[in-house]
Amino acid sequence: MSSATDGVPPRVEPALAAAAKPPRGSRRVRLAGSDDRPLIVRFFFGDRAARWTSILTLVGLWQLAGTLGSRVPTPAKTFAFIGKEWGRTYMRQGEWSVINNELVRNILESLRRAAVGLLIVLLLGVVLGYAMGRWWRIQAYLTDLMMVGLALPAFIWALLAVMWFGFGFRAPVFVVVVSCVPGLVVNVFQGSIAIPRELRDMSAAYGVPFRTQFRNLVLPAISGYLLAGFRMSVLGGWGCVMLVEWFGNNQGAGYRARYWYDAQNFNGLMSWGIIILAIVIIVDRGILHRLEVAVNRWRGQVGGFSATGDKSR
Repeated sequence: MSSATDGVPPRVEPALAAAAKPPRGSRRVRLAGSDDRPLIVRFFFGDRAARWTSILTLVGLWQLAGTLGSRVPTPAKTFAFIGKEWGRTYMRQGEWSVINNELVRNILESLRRAAVGLLIVLLLGVVLGYAMGRWWRIQAYLTDLMMVGLALPAFIWALLAVMWFGFGFRAPVFVVVVSCVPGLVVNVFQGSIAIPRELRDMSAAYGVPFRTQFRNLVLPAISGYLLAGFRMSVLGGWGCVMLVEWFGNNQGAGYRARYWYDAQNFNGLMSWGIIILAIVIIVDRGILHRLEVAVNRWRGQVGGFSATGDKSR
């Protein structure tokens, strides 16, 4: 019960209570970090549940296609074949070990080629992209070359590389570089020209060393563009390696998929397709996404460069 000493007359209390109630049909606003829904509801309707639902849906459709079609292996047959690849000695040479088997050795060979190619892509992309944004003569010289590189499809480079370099290490690395450098250069170039000219002029007027400028001005400005471009380069570069190994090589995951394709073994082809897909998903979500979150956090600490939505999904 209330009294006049509470500061609110009794006849005013019903009006205040009615005003405190949210209007009918309005949505409740849930504070960040708070969720009063039951655990089972949060599990089935949360963000993670959406991911697992999509994965389970794809697996279900895969199982249905394998049941109805004779040329589509079921998930059980596919993973059983992956186990067989794990148990096969690499090229039937030496004794079997955790490393010396068809599964691990071919995956490591493909990763080695992709890593070397992408390292070269990263170095060239940063240097050329920044140079195009800083000096107009370099921009005029390289613009048409970058457009040509973007226009030519990767399979053309793959065929040329196999004819030029034959089997071995150089062909896939070459295709990764020529196919992925133009895209990364364009991304870094866009980030470079986004740096305010006033800040550059001020740095030059006060004699700020280039290393300090690059660390505190250039790198925070281009890092978002760089990460987006490099993420696409990783996806495209991995596909380039698979393409070259498919067309002309005797090692790697792409070669192994082609081997079972020529043998008309659909279990083997599907197994290596799943392996190739799983590797790129693990690299993208497990490494690149975490790196992006860390870089965005660092940009926020530098000041003025933090991206919206700077949080892990």
